[in-house]
Amino acid sequence: MKYQKETGYLVVWALFTCLFFSPVCMKFIVERYDETWLSTLRALLVCGGLSSCILLVKNKIVGVVIASLFAVMTLAELVMVNTFHIFMDIDHYLALVTTTAEESRTFAGSNLRALWYIVPVVVLFAGVCVWYVMTPAVPRGFRWKTCGVCLLVALVGVMPVEKTAQIDNFYSFKAEVFKNTLHRPPFNILHLTKIAVRKIHRMNQTNDFVFHSTRTRNFAQKETYVLAIGESVRYANCSLNGIYPRETMPLAGKQKNLVFFHNYYTDGCTTSISVPMIVTRATAEENDLSYTEKSIVQVFKENGFTTVVIKRGLFNQISSTYLYQGVDYTVDVNSDAEVMSAIDSVSALYEKTFIMFQLLGSHFYYGNFPKEFDKWHPNNQSDKDVKSDSLLINSYDNTILYTDYLLNNLMDTLKNRGMAALWYVSDHGQTITATTGWHGTLCNKDEYHVPLFVWYSDEYEQENKEKTAALRQNTREPMNADCIFYTICGMANIQLPPQYRHEDWDISSAAFTPHPRKVLINGEAREVD
Repeated sequence: MKYQKETGYLVVWALFTCLFFSPVCMKFIVERYDETWLSTLRALLVCGGLSSCILLVKNKIVGVVIASLFAVMTLAELVMVNTFHIFMDIDHYLALVTTTAEESRTFAGSNLRALWYIVPVVVLFAGVCVWYVMTPAVPRGFRWKTCGVCLLVALVGVMPVEKTAQIDNFYSFKAEVFKNTLHRPPFNILHLTKIAVRKIHRMNQTNDFVFHSTRTRNFAQKETYVLAIGESVRYANCSLNGIYPRETMPLAGKQKNLVFFHNYYTDGCTTSISVPMIVTRATAEENDLSYTEKSIVQVFKENGFTTVVIKRGLFNQISSTYLYQGVDYTVDVNSDAEVMSAIDSVSALYEKTFIMFQLLGSHFYYGNFPKEFDKWHPNNQSDKDVKSDSLLINSYDNTILYTDYLLNNLMDTLKNRGMAALWYVSDHGQTITATTGWHGTLCNKDEYHVPLFVWYSDEYEQENKEKTAALRQNTREPMNADCIFYTICGMANIQLPPQYRHEDWDISSAAFTPHPRKVLINGEAREVD
């Protein structure tokens, strides 16, 4: 036949692109497949059809470069699907592009065996690229015809076939197709890149922003306020809840002036989403405020406090500098233990101090604890060849035990710092399965129901008895991250102007009133109970 050779070439290329460029297909190969056959077929059609259009590129070297870029994007999707059984959404994408080198090394090391398929796929891709370059060019007319067919095939894959019968007009059908397309590989990667670029572009646009806040009371004695943000700690495994049978936070539980809140929800299920809403006035509904206004750091600066950010966790990432814009000092550390040492030193230097930091805490792979805190075992640190929920939870609980030790030492330090208060809140929780610890996909209660507690010194209580009484009164009221910014201001006796004020969201105020709680999931504010 006239195009027998060319047809064979295209068949081989199409098979390769379907295997490599479809994460769902790869998921099926490694026996972790739990999607419908229809979804798999659609993903194969879309990825195979689109990637075959590389044949239209006249220069084969350019074609290989384009294919390589495509491969890098889809490789990230492939890892997400096979390791965490999910498609990538905006929350995961932002977490990916804003991660630290330390977190990347931890992830790669902990999932090395789970990602065994990457090497052979990359080798296969390189081999096919070499073959593609060495193969004589396919006639132009045949390429156009073939790619036209491939595009039609891809279009079929894009269509929400299973929903077609339920759509009664063309416009709703078009909207459904568009929505479905944006959430399927490879369009989801491109769509998420666009969103991320837009967000990054809007960062650091608040150089001249001021709250014009004032203090309602001034104190002659030393004042130290600390905002500690935990990592991946869920309420269910925190023994301060009085329910969990393991004493994961025994030391904090013995602190005299500690107030634990039982019904607190985070506003986002990933660090890159939740932390900005903790340290700014942003909410799930008004998320843009984290880019148009400065953080809690600015409030304390306006009222004569020395502000310090300890660069750990999210605060150690270049993309997060807008969250502490204008801070007086930053301190670089390499471990959670160094965070505490830094606080001990810094808090002794200044009369009025505000300190903000994030711990590595219980970040997956749950290895952030010294040997002396290996209380529950076997675990996935001591027995990595065995994967089970119980082993992961043992390691996870050990990390919380270590966090408890660090926070207890911090509270003991602050007892000697005059009027002092500590706010501890986890950025998000965790969904723990037999092989992974993840968040941001299901956004279930384990992921948004997290611990929050406030601790204050005796000196603070003596001067603020009404506030501490209100805190204890509100321990079981429903609340979420919307309240953190206003509670910190309230407890520090800082008043915001009317346009920024929300006294009914201050849990240290008798005027606190619960309001509907919403979590930002894939760019949408969803109300949760």
